[in-house]
Amino acid sequence: MQRTDEIIYLAARLRDRAYTFITEELERMNVEGAPSHGAILVALLRHQPLSLTELSQIIDKKKSSTTEHVDKLIRLGYVEKTTDEHDQRIKLIRLTEKSLALKSRFAELTEKLMAKTYRGISVEEQQQVVNLLAKIVNNF
Repeated sequence: MQRTDEIIYLAARLRDRAYTFITEELERMNVEGAPSHGAILVALLRHQPLSLTELSQIIDKKKSSTTEHVDKLIRLGYVEKTTDEHDQRIKLIRLTEKSLALKSRFAELTEKLMAKTYRGISVEEQQQVVNLLAKIVNNF
């Protein structure tokens, strides 16, 4: 039985191992990018286009960090910035054809990650883990 005061340590180990797994899968699939770009791509797959402010809120990152990641994704050809037709001050982020063409490969990677994450864990336990982690995150 794990000690309850190891929660942060375990969360950090999980993050590190998931990051390594995703990095290796991206390399195997010959896809440029980093695991940290995944949240942005997923948010845009679900809600595009998004302003930088909206995107930052969805992925729960500072706007400056989001801007850095978006700029990298632009250089890789996965997203593009356009100007909002109703408000020229607002820049909208949307996926490019290149990233949309990889949608099925990203879905495959997500499926593999979830299978590895939840191996040996019942659906009920999965929901319990997610609910408890969400409560812990909200404590901060």
